[in-house]
Amino acid sequence: MIKAIVIDDEWYNLEETSELIDKTGSFQVAGKYQNPLKALEAVKAIQPQVAFIDIDLPEMDGITLAEKLLEQNSAMMIVFITSYNQYAVQAFDLNAIDYILKPIKEERFNRMVERIKNEINMRKQHTAETLKIKTFEELSVTIGELPVKWQRIKAKELFAYLLMHHGSYVHKERIIENLLPEYEPEKALQILQTSVCKIRNLFSQIKNILRLEYSSNGYCLIIEEGECDYFQVEAVLSNYKKEDPSTYDAVEKASIVFGNGFLTEEGYLWSMEKDQQLREKLLEALIEIMKTYREKNRKEETIRLLKAITKLAPFEESFNYMLMEIYQKTKNNIAAFNHYQWLEKTLLEEYDTAPSQRIKALQQELHSSY
Repeated sequence: MIKAIVIDDEWYNLEETSELIDKTGSFQVAGKYQNPLKALEAVKAIQPQVAFIDIDLPEMDGITLAEKLLEQNSAMMIVFITSYNQYAVQAFDLNAIDYILKPIKEERFNRMVERIKNEINMRKQHTAETLKIKTFEELSVTIGELPVKWQRIKAKELFAYLLMHHGSYVHKERIIENLLPEYEPEKALQILQTSVCKIRNLFSQIKNILRLEYSSNGYCLIIEEGECDYFQVEAVLSNYKKEDPSTYDAVEKASIVFGNGFLTEEGYLWSMEKDQQLREKLLEALIEIMKTYREKNRKEETIRLLKAITKLAPFEESFNYMLMEIYQKTKNNIAAFNHYQWLEKTLLEEYDTAPSQRIKALQQELHSSY
């Protein structure tokens, strides 16, 4: 049986809705409330799967009640039953599974019941689906073995933006300011809502592990399970401690995962700040680790760290020089030559510049000794 609660301040509507629910044979009315505050108090103990809510309520309107119920249980399905249709947009934002106008027609009510049953079955079938998200260089998302096909560019960008702010609510206006600044407010809101709908549809089969929630005019992406390289790098940087060598390897691996940067191939202006933050934190940790190895005269590890550092910051002259100098001292001229060629090419293509005179002089010195 599917556990449900009903909230309506008019007792005859409360009883009518409850009777329709009981007649389905698939639902159990676990609670009936005329007061929304009492419904809020009881919901933790009841743990309903579905809430049938009238929008025009005393003490607290139905939209606000739904927000608070979803804060307690984001997987709960919401059905609004109301005499007014002007709340449809707000219901959409909350991802209500249905919106039924009074007086309730039994045929329409039964269609909603089937929708809820199908949704619950779908969630059960996809509990084992694996989610994989890659954010470095370009955004790539797979569910099971299938890649997500976005179809709408702005839906993909919105997903990436909310992923960057995962677990936090971002106000509509802030999203529009960063993602849709070129549009008039009304058009921008329409594009945002269309993108939200697309994301919810794309991930509807894995709502148990990924949800796009709405509350207080803000959207929040919640990811309960799955692999995400961005989360992994954040965790590595959070766990890193200079005094704990056991954290060193994870930082090196994170710098490899980071590659050419956070969403760099997508061309999102708003992602550049996050890319820079991650890059600076990785560099700071790598430099500390490199210095520790260097002080202990561990040349192999020092070289490996310097290569990682120069890949993240090829414009940093001192580390490139230090690496080539170590190659010179260890008589590894071929490695020095290869690094110089890589540096020359990278600086020209990415920064429209060339290696410093000091590095050029060292390269010439090494070349003459080949």
